[in-house]
Amino acid sequence: MKRYSYLLLFVSSICLTSCSADLRELCYDHNHTEDYSAILKLDLKLDIDIDIDVDVDVDVETHTKIEMPQYMKVCCYSPQTGAIQNTEFVSGTGGPIHTSPGVYQMVVYEFGTEYTQIRGEGDINTLEAITSDITATKALAFSHFTRAQESEPSGPIIYTPDHLLVANEQVEIPAFSADRHTVTLTAVARTIVETYSFEVKTVVGVEYIESCEAFVTNQARSSFFGQGTVNPQPATISFPVGVDRANKRLITAFNTFGKLPGESHSYLHILIRDTGGEEHYITEDITDQFEKPDHKIIIEEPVEIPKPEGGGGGGIAPSVDPWEDVNHDVPIG
Repeated sequence: MKRYSYLLLFVSSICLTSCSADLRELCYDHNHTEDYSAILKLDLKLDIDIDIDVDVDVDVETHTKIEMPQYMKVCCYSPQTGAIQNTEFVSGTGGPIHTSPGVYQMVVYEFGTEYTQIRGEGDINTLEAITSDITATKALAFSHFTRAQESEPSGPIIYTPDHLLVANEQVEIPAFSADRHTVTLTAVARTIVETYSFEVKTVVGVEYIESCEAFVTNQARSSFFGQGTVNPQPATISFPVGVDRANKRLITAFNTFGKLPGESHSYLHILIRDTGGEEHYITEDITDQFEKPDHKIIIEEPVEIPKPEGGGGGGIAPSVDPWEDVNHDVPIG
């Protein structure tokens, strides 16, 4: 946070030096000869909707919780051309902004998330939230299982996105008048990401599971949140799965930009590594479960993990021999 403070101090000193020798208030893009009291003051009030129905307590990171953002980015676009006209930053609850009078499509969004990146913000039609591809090693290992199957995923395999809070409103900013000194703009920011819980209700041999991860196919590659649409390119999302040994089940939650519309099928692939180092794969068609209003994906069919050969444990078990006394004669002189 100190870096931002130093940058602000540096910019302030430039404005004070170049715009005014008598230390008047900071200069914005306007006529320096006009009366400062005749400038319209704009205030953006943000309401953050962080209420989601899915909440799963697991021992793996799911990135599904929504927290109040510290900062939001405000981008004003031309409704006619889509080109960006102004960019500012406010706190998570809003703050003062400085934009010329006119009609804008105002997009306010959270920034600084771990997995969700923003690109194409120069035009509202290219403004996009996207996540990175998983590592090539993991993608190659997964492809060995799916290559010969009808459920083979198309498109890249990507990390599950973080929630991204977005407000998208058309606003009209009037000019200053004698009876209008201050205008308050209001907007509600909601997540553009969908959250689902996922559960395998019965696992036989849960004690032999070392780790577990899942892949869901035919999900949207990204979100064009300036337009309010998703990218039609298909992708497969990857996420870790928690092992609930006490209740003999697998459970987690995951985020997605959304299932691709249409009749494309979405398959859930579960990759389980046992304590002996062997891999086990389970595949389920979960297309219909994406239509459920409770956003719960449940696998009723029991999953069985056989006892690994040699009893499991995996890897090499190191051992240390007991200490032995060794005597040597040391010559002196």
